[in-house]
Amino acid sequence: MPKTTNLEPLLQGESALDNAPHTTLQDGSLCIPQHYLSYQHSKASVEALVMKISYSDKYPIFVTEEDKHIVIQIGIIGYDNYQTLENQPHAKIVYGRKWRVEPNLPTSEIIQTVFLAIKKAREHEIRELMRLKINNVMTTPFNSHHDAPLIARSVKEKHPVSEANELSKNALQQILNDIEYDGNKFELNHLERRDSGQWLVELQLQQQSSSQLNELKHRQVINYFIDRLTINHSLHGLMTALIQLSDRHVEEHFLYDGVARFSWDLDLMEIARLSADTRRLHLDADKQSFSHRWRQMNYMTDETRVPLITHSPLAEKLKTLLHQFGPLEGVLPKFNYVSKKM
Repeated sequence: MPKTTNLEPLLQGESALDNAPHTTLQDGSLCIPQHYLSYQHSKASVEALVMKISYSDKYPIFVTEEDKHIVIQIGIIGYDNYQTLENQPHAKIVYGRKWRVEPNLPTSEIIQTVFLAIKKAREHEIRELMRLKINNVMTTPFNSHHDAPLIARSVKEKHPVSEANELSKNALQQILNDIEYDGNKFELNHLERRDSGQWLVELQLQQQSSSQLNELKHRQVINYFIDRLTINHSLHGLMTALIQLSDRHVEEHFLYDGVARFSWDLDLMEIARLSADTRRLHLDADKQSFSHRWRQMNYMTDETRVPLITHSPLAEKLKTLLHQFGPLEGVLPKFNYVSKKM
């Protein structure tokens, strides 16, 4: 690669492939696009990326190394969702699931992993904040801790039930009276069946000062569509709308290097133009040799992500499943045994 005086420096963990194409940015600097780089990330390089990320002090981002694997984990600082605030003199910290980061993962994908980890950590909390009173007991039917095998057995033991009757406006309000979300209540503002057959539900948010969720501040109305006006669809529609509000808050306030990368206000046409300017540089006439080596490297990278499968009932199921599609392109899973059926 020819020497240039204004080539944008690579980040820790990144290396340029030999003779990698570069392009000129609007400010006149030269840049090697990420798909022409190789990656060897370490705990230190991932920590350096996390240092440039900001979202909320209530969601600290941890980078650890476990069994030689780099792991990203989100902490959640707040109050126990299953106790009243009056009984909690201090906030507590809990932790979301662990997200493994492969050393050869592109830098942008590591940033996106943190972004998704925050979204999912927040969703986990939000599902616990929706409470439904039943038999004078407050429950959290949307939380992520329910016993899935027990629910499956319980459903199988019951006889099929007929389609639930459509709710009236008054009946829907009665259901809403038994719901609270982070201490807030909902009042039915408007209910309308559209020409498409869907129902538009508009709720007035009766916000309490104790609410901890920033996306609810200054918000008065929540709208959502449902296909059927039943208890299940009404509550699932509301839960989906609340998760979308949470996701939108992350999209607008998640910053990398001071930029809200996933904001809806980031110029999408400019992103498309940047992609068009950088994605096909390897097709230039003088890059044929590079293009060949680059495709080989991409294949080798894909091979590192292929599952190695040993004999088990699930392995046989997967083998049968893949076989039904006929010949498949891409890098197939490696079955490390010979099937007796084959």
